[in-house]
Amino acid sequence: MEAEEEEEKEHEPDFEPKGTGVNRYTYFVAKDSLSEWTKLPDLEPSHIKASRLIKVLLTGDLERPIFTNPFFDGQEKHYLRAQIARISASTTLIPKGLMRPVEDSETREVEENTPEEGDIVMPSTSAMNALDMWVHANKNILLNGTTSLKQPEPPEGEDWDEDTTNAKMKELLDSDPYAPLLAPICDDSKISVSKTLHQPAWSVKLMGDSTEYKGVSNGVVVVRSLQWPGSYSFYNNGQFQQIYVGNGHKYEQAASFYPIDPPLIEEDPAEFEGPEEPAQNAPVVAEAPAEEEEAPAEDD
Repeated sequence: MEAEEEEEKEHEPDFEPKGTGVNRYTYFVAKDSLSEWTKLPDLEPSHIKASRLIKVLLTGDLERPIFTNPFFDGQEKHYLRAQIARISASTTLIPKGLMRPVEDSETREVEENTPEEGDIVMPSTSAMNALDMWVHANKNILLNGTTSLKQPEPPEGEDWDEDTTNAKMKELLDSDPYAPLLAPICDDSKISVSKTLHQPAWSVKLMGDSTEYKGVSNGVVVVRSLQWPGSYSFYNNGQFQQIYVGNGHKYEQAASFYPIDPPLIEEDPAEFEGPEEPAQNAPVVAEAPAEEEEAPAEDD
């Protein structure tokens, strides 16, 4: 029944179908190891855009309404799903040279960088101890809340030629550009620690024994995101993994305040009109004595 309702639900115009873009994966969540797994809903572009404007602590109650200013049209499950998409898009890393962009791909896909002869040679552990050896694996989420821009359509009653359509598309790309595929993390914008101090958004460190014995190392390269605290990537002898343990929020230098919208002020209820009081219970009002008119004076 839930699946049928989900299919019948009307989506926003820029919604990316299941299996593509921000809805490429389906996520299940649980409060703890003994709780049942709950499927999170697919993302609407408005949820991504609204989640960038607010910061809400997660409680574990997926059906909890989100009351913030600016307004978030959804529940905690929608906010959680939006944060997962943002974190995975920004912090999923792979070693440099492992993937390559697909030629002439309209959807900006990547594929394994398989050589013509032989297998892919993974770099050594010590070689991965550098920021320029790590690249972003996923496409960036655009300002419109998706990973791709749709071809603009002419307003009703107008007919665009090919040149006009291309010009409108160029305007969209200029205002909301794509980030390069497989961009190295060393090119990411720095984060502001203070007004005068800025530092890279990532830190990399080789933990443990850095000595390699016949190409094998017991050390582990750890890459930590300073933009999304709690996100870590690991590399050891050709194997790499990611993990995130955090509160789901980006780092920000200045403290933010997102006040809850005040409740709606209701109108005063209509005044209750009771029945008329019986006549016998009406109070007796004493009539004021009538003033006597003075008789006109007689003429002498």
